[in-house]
Amino acid sequence: MFVALTDAYRIAVTRGDGDTLRVIESTLPPEPVSDEEWAAANQAFEAFRADYPDASCDPRRPDRPDAKPFIAALHVAPDGRLWVEVVRTAGNRWELFDVEGRLLASLPVRPQKERAAPAFGSEHMVTIRRDSLDLDHVDVWRIDPGGR
Repeated sequence: MFVALTDAYRIAVTRGDGDTLRVIESTLPPEPVSDEEWAAANQAFEAFRADYPDASCDPRRPDRPDAKPFIAALHVAPDGRLWVEVVRTAGNRWELFDVEGRLLASLPVRPQKERAAPAFGSEHMVTIRRDSLDLDHVDVWRIDPGGR
């Protein structure tokens, strides 16, 4: 089992009985949430509050975090390799780890076609993106297991 909190780049790999087998960590500087990102993230909440001003919320507004989360998603390939989507202001990236927790590759996250999740394999990732002409493109990222 893979367990991660998003306030640190730390992923615990555990057995079913709870014993920790290893911890995958990376030291990245925290990045603050910009005012624009905070406003966008709270847009639905603010609309709800405007529509229902008498609604009781405790706390009245969500607490603003000190920094963005480090991890957006985890995916485990059929062979046990771990794909981690890392959140960064300059652009999210996918990091691929082997079963021992060693970093094998780092790839940029490309904008995805809506409702099309990436497909992960042991030595590849497949994504679908839509271009400005509304055409779909399939990107295949092949990972050379001996290349790192």
